[in-house]
Amino acid sequence: ADQYLSSEEIFAIIMGALIHDMDHPGTNNDFEVKRNSTLAKQYANDAVLERQSITAGLEICKEQPELDWLKFFQNEETRDLVETYLKECILATDPARHACVIQDALLIIENGQKFQNDKNEPTYLDKNDPFHRTLIGRIIVHCADISNPLHSSFEVARDWAVRVTTEFSRQASREKELNLPVTTFMDGIDSEYKIAKLQIGFFGFMVKPLFHTAGLLFPKSSHLEDWGEDNCDGYREVIKKYEEEHNITPSS
Repeated sequence: ADQYLSSEEIFAIIMGALIHDMDHPGTNNDFEVKRNSTLAKQYANDAVLERQSITAGLEICKEQPELDWLKFFQNEETRDLVETYLKECILATDPARHACVIQDALLIIENGQKFQNDKNEPTYLDKNDPFHRTLIGRIIVHCADISNPLHSSFEVARDWAVRVTTEFSRQASREKELNLPVTTFMDGIDSEYKIAKLQIGFFGFMVKPLFHTAGLLFPKSSHLEDWGEDNCDGYREVIKKYEEEHNITPSS
């Protein structure tokens, strides 16, 4: 990252990743909007939880001086730069912005490798272009946010999948209790078989397109997509075993 970004921008990426789920209630934006929650009203139904995390992270600086991570930036212009960059990184984790992040990156890739990095290697990214530099942060934090299917250990990826789907199931239960429309993919995830199918679908729909694009921009990260494919193979084995044990016609 230091081939393209300033130390302040790199700091903003790290802090953005650290606080991007701060004060998270364990539901998603759709749930908050459907029940017309206080947070949904506060942020006009737009990136509700992401904006709340930004607010919570910045409020710490005002309310707890000993935790004010912005105090090191005495220059107001630099402080504003860090805040703005951090906000863009966190907003990029909103699933509603997923396609936009990928599209912005693909447009840059389509223009070709017109620039050079600090090692005089051809690159798609112009370190002097603020849009390019911000996009780098958006991609990094968004990738980090949905990276659990790409762990080099299938067992670790599998454990995270159980944790995430447990949260999904809790939201589906709350939606039923509140007589809200139930989020279909979150309902009835009651076996490793269903978790495996959900993870393969999630990887193909969201994770793979993002990390494939990131791999084009940053070739040294391309192995992450391969790890995700390996984990999908692990889930396919889970599915195969379950179907054999329960006499289910094999999935296509």
